[in-house]
Order: sequence, then C-alpha cells, then structure tokens
Amino acid sequence: MRMLYVGSMSKSPDRDSSWTQAFYDLGWEVSELSTEIVLNGPDIIQRIKRRFSAGAEYRRLIQDLFALIEAEQPKWVHFRLPVELSRAVIARIKSKGIVVTEYFNDDAFSSHAPLGYYFKFRRALPEYDGHFVFREHNVRTYLNAGAKSAQHCPPTYDPSIHQDSRAQGEPFLADAAFIGHWEGDQRTLILESLCSAGMSLVLRGGMWDKHLRGLQLEKKTPVKHAFGKEYNYIYANVMAGLCFFSKINNDTWTRRALEIVAVGGLLVCERTDEAQTYFKDREEVFFFSSSKELVDIMTLLKQEPALREKVRQAGYQRLMQSSHTIGDRAKQIDHFVKHKLAQGK
Repeated sequence: MRMLYVGSMSKSPDRDSSWTQAFYDLGWEVSELSTEIVLNGPDIIQRIKRRFSAGAEYRRLIQDLFALIEAEQPKWVHFRLPVELSRAVIARIKSKGIVVTEYFNDDAFSSHAPLGYYFKFRRALPEYDGHFVFREHNVRTYLNAGAKSAQHCPPTYDPSIHQDSRAQGEPFLADAAFIGHWEGDQRTLILESLCSAGMSLVLRGGMWDKHLRGLQLEKKTPVKHAFGKEYNYIYANVMAGLCFFSKINNDTWTRRALEIVAVGGLLVCERTDEAQTYFKDREEVFFFSSSKELVDIMTLLKQEPALREKVRQAGYQRLMQSSHTIGDRAKQIDHFVKHKLAQGK
C-alpha cells in the first residue's frame, strides 16, 4: 500500500528520513512531499507569511499536495508538524477516503508559543483520524480540543544513526557537552556555573551568541550547530553528555537523552518524573535539579572514572533492552492506520 509522508524533509537537522525509512520497512510504498518553501518579499513580509502560513507560496504548497495525492492515490497521508494546513484542507483529503494522521513534536498549546503560529493546526484538530503527540499531557489537551483520537508517541532514537561513536583510547574532548538551542530558562546559568567551577565544555546549537555576552561562556562564541556524525562524536567523547528540557514546549523528556546514551555517552540530565521512568538515577544515568547538584556530579565523575564507566554501561544496556527506537514508534502509528483501513475508515 502507498502512503504519502509530508514533512520538512530538511537534512539539518534531519527529522524525517528515519520515519520514512521505518514506514518503508513496515511494507509501505512511501512518497514524500517537503513543506520547506522559499518565501518572497522583504524580511518582515517573510516573517509574517511564515508566522501565519499565509501567501501565494503556501497556496502553491497546497496545490502541490493535492497534485501529488491525485498522482499517487495513497491510502494514507501522514504529516509531521502540519502547521501550514487548514481544517478545510484536511477535510478535503479525507473526503477522498484517505486515512489522515499527524505527528507533532512541538507543544501547539504552550502558552509560550509564537502568537498565531499554531492557529490553523489547532482549528484542524477534529478533522484528523489520529494524532500522535510527543508529550503525554497533550493527549488530554488534544481530546479536549475536539480531536477524535490522540496517542502518546514519546521521544525515540534511530539505531541506524545513533550508534556507539566512542574513540577508544582517546582522551575526552571536554568534561561536558551540550548540543541544543538557547532558551531563556536556567540552562545558561547552569552552564556558566560549570565554567566557574573549572569544567571544560563543548557548546553547540543555535541562538546562543547574543545571550552569552559578558559571561565566561562568551569565549565559546560563535556557537555553531552540530548534526549527524559530529553530534554523535561529541556526545560520545565527553565525560558527561548534558540534556536540558525545553520549557517553551513544556518538555519533561526528549530525543536528545536517548541519543546520548545510544551513541555511547554518559547521560547527565535534568531531573523530571518522566525522565526517571526511563533510567535509574546514579545507576544508569545521573540526574540533576540545580547548578550545585550538577557541579557535584561532575566533580564526582572526575574523581571516580570507574563509577562513570559503570553507570554509562548500565545505561546503554538498559536502552538496548527497551522499546524506544524509531521502528517501535512507527509500528504504533502503522497499527492505528491499518486498523482504520480494515474498518473502512
């Protein structure tokens, strides 16, 4: 059977190819459509268009979507982050007898979300056959907003991409590393406290530079991105792979935590109730709730390398025995879709 997968299809970062491969492995003939479009006009006009998914470029995207549906005749259309599509568009797809689902890895109901950005998506919620959400609390939010079906589809990793990347016999690149975007929470203060305690740090990601002025961390600028093999190598070859959770998206768990363990790193992660359901604190990973606790953990790891290695190995074994791969999550969605098709929708 044929499906149409619609997502950004960007390679930096790549959030889609693992999904399309997983669905292919489950027997689907997969066609793809990219939602990445070039916007015309002055910068302010482009920002307005992108914020509200408005303008001729978005109308052409919808035309391309229906042209591809007409050409491919898929049984199933699956979207990732379909912020561009109105309720009328989803209803039109469904009128063709197609199962329509979506996976949303942002929190469309966050009070910190950009004004207007998720408006079309929230209005379209009742039209989809099924929603697969990154955060468990969004299941109830979606259902209350009129969704017919919403399932928790938690963070995952791809074992074909996130493989053991340790450089055997080589010294650590640094005491700690964080690869991720800047956010106006405590992460800057916490990373600065590590520098003040004399810890070495690799910092990569977006939006950092202007927020580090006047800090010790300013020495890290310009802060560049790290994707793919470079991302894996950094996290695998530092003493501690750090993970923070997005407060904008109300995260309590994320892909990064699983990826750090999968590439052979030691996960040192913000403490949340959800995080502690995945790994045991100080047996398989280390959790922290404050700058002081993180500095204490880092000091302990430097003093007791055997303990670090014991915990790292235990965390890796726990992950390998768990069901958190992209294939596991794809099976969840596949099961829902095939059940809908068997019911004749």
